[in-house]
Amino acid sequence: MTTLVGIPIGIAFAVVWATIVKTSPTVADGERIRGWESVVRELPATVVLAVVIVTGFVLAVRGGRAGQTDGSLRAIMWHGAALFLVLLIVMNGSTENIMTTRPATVKWLLLPVQVGMTAAVVLYCRRRARTPRHV
Repeated sequence: MTTLVGIPIGIAFAVVWATIVKTSPTVADGERIRGWESVVRELPATVVLAVVIVTGFVLAVRGGRAGQTDGSLRAIMWHGAALFLVLLIVMNGSTENIMTTRPATVKWLLLPVQVGMTAAVVLYCRRRARTPRHV
């Protein structure tokens, strides 16, 4: 659960980073970087968020395999919620920067993909956490 503290810090870092690299929606349209270049420029902040979430899932699975099943499953669910939130932020922001027409439609089309990705990761981690470690 301690890695969940890193999620808000990572999100704050992503917001500040997007402003610095001029991909944020708060930057004036004339200065704002759009297209695939914006995705590349935001990559460092995206990697920070991904590392925090992956670390949380890995630690939760290890805890479950070590016998802390209840706490592990709870941590996996919390990290699943954080993963979904981060996917919403990253994918929707990228869609907004890449597309010039109809980004809202694509965001709605991406929502089931984000739900599916989150569900797959959570189910995989839950299964792994319930498998006892063989010594």
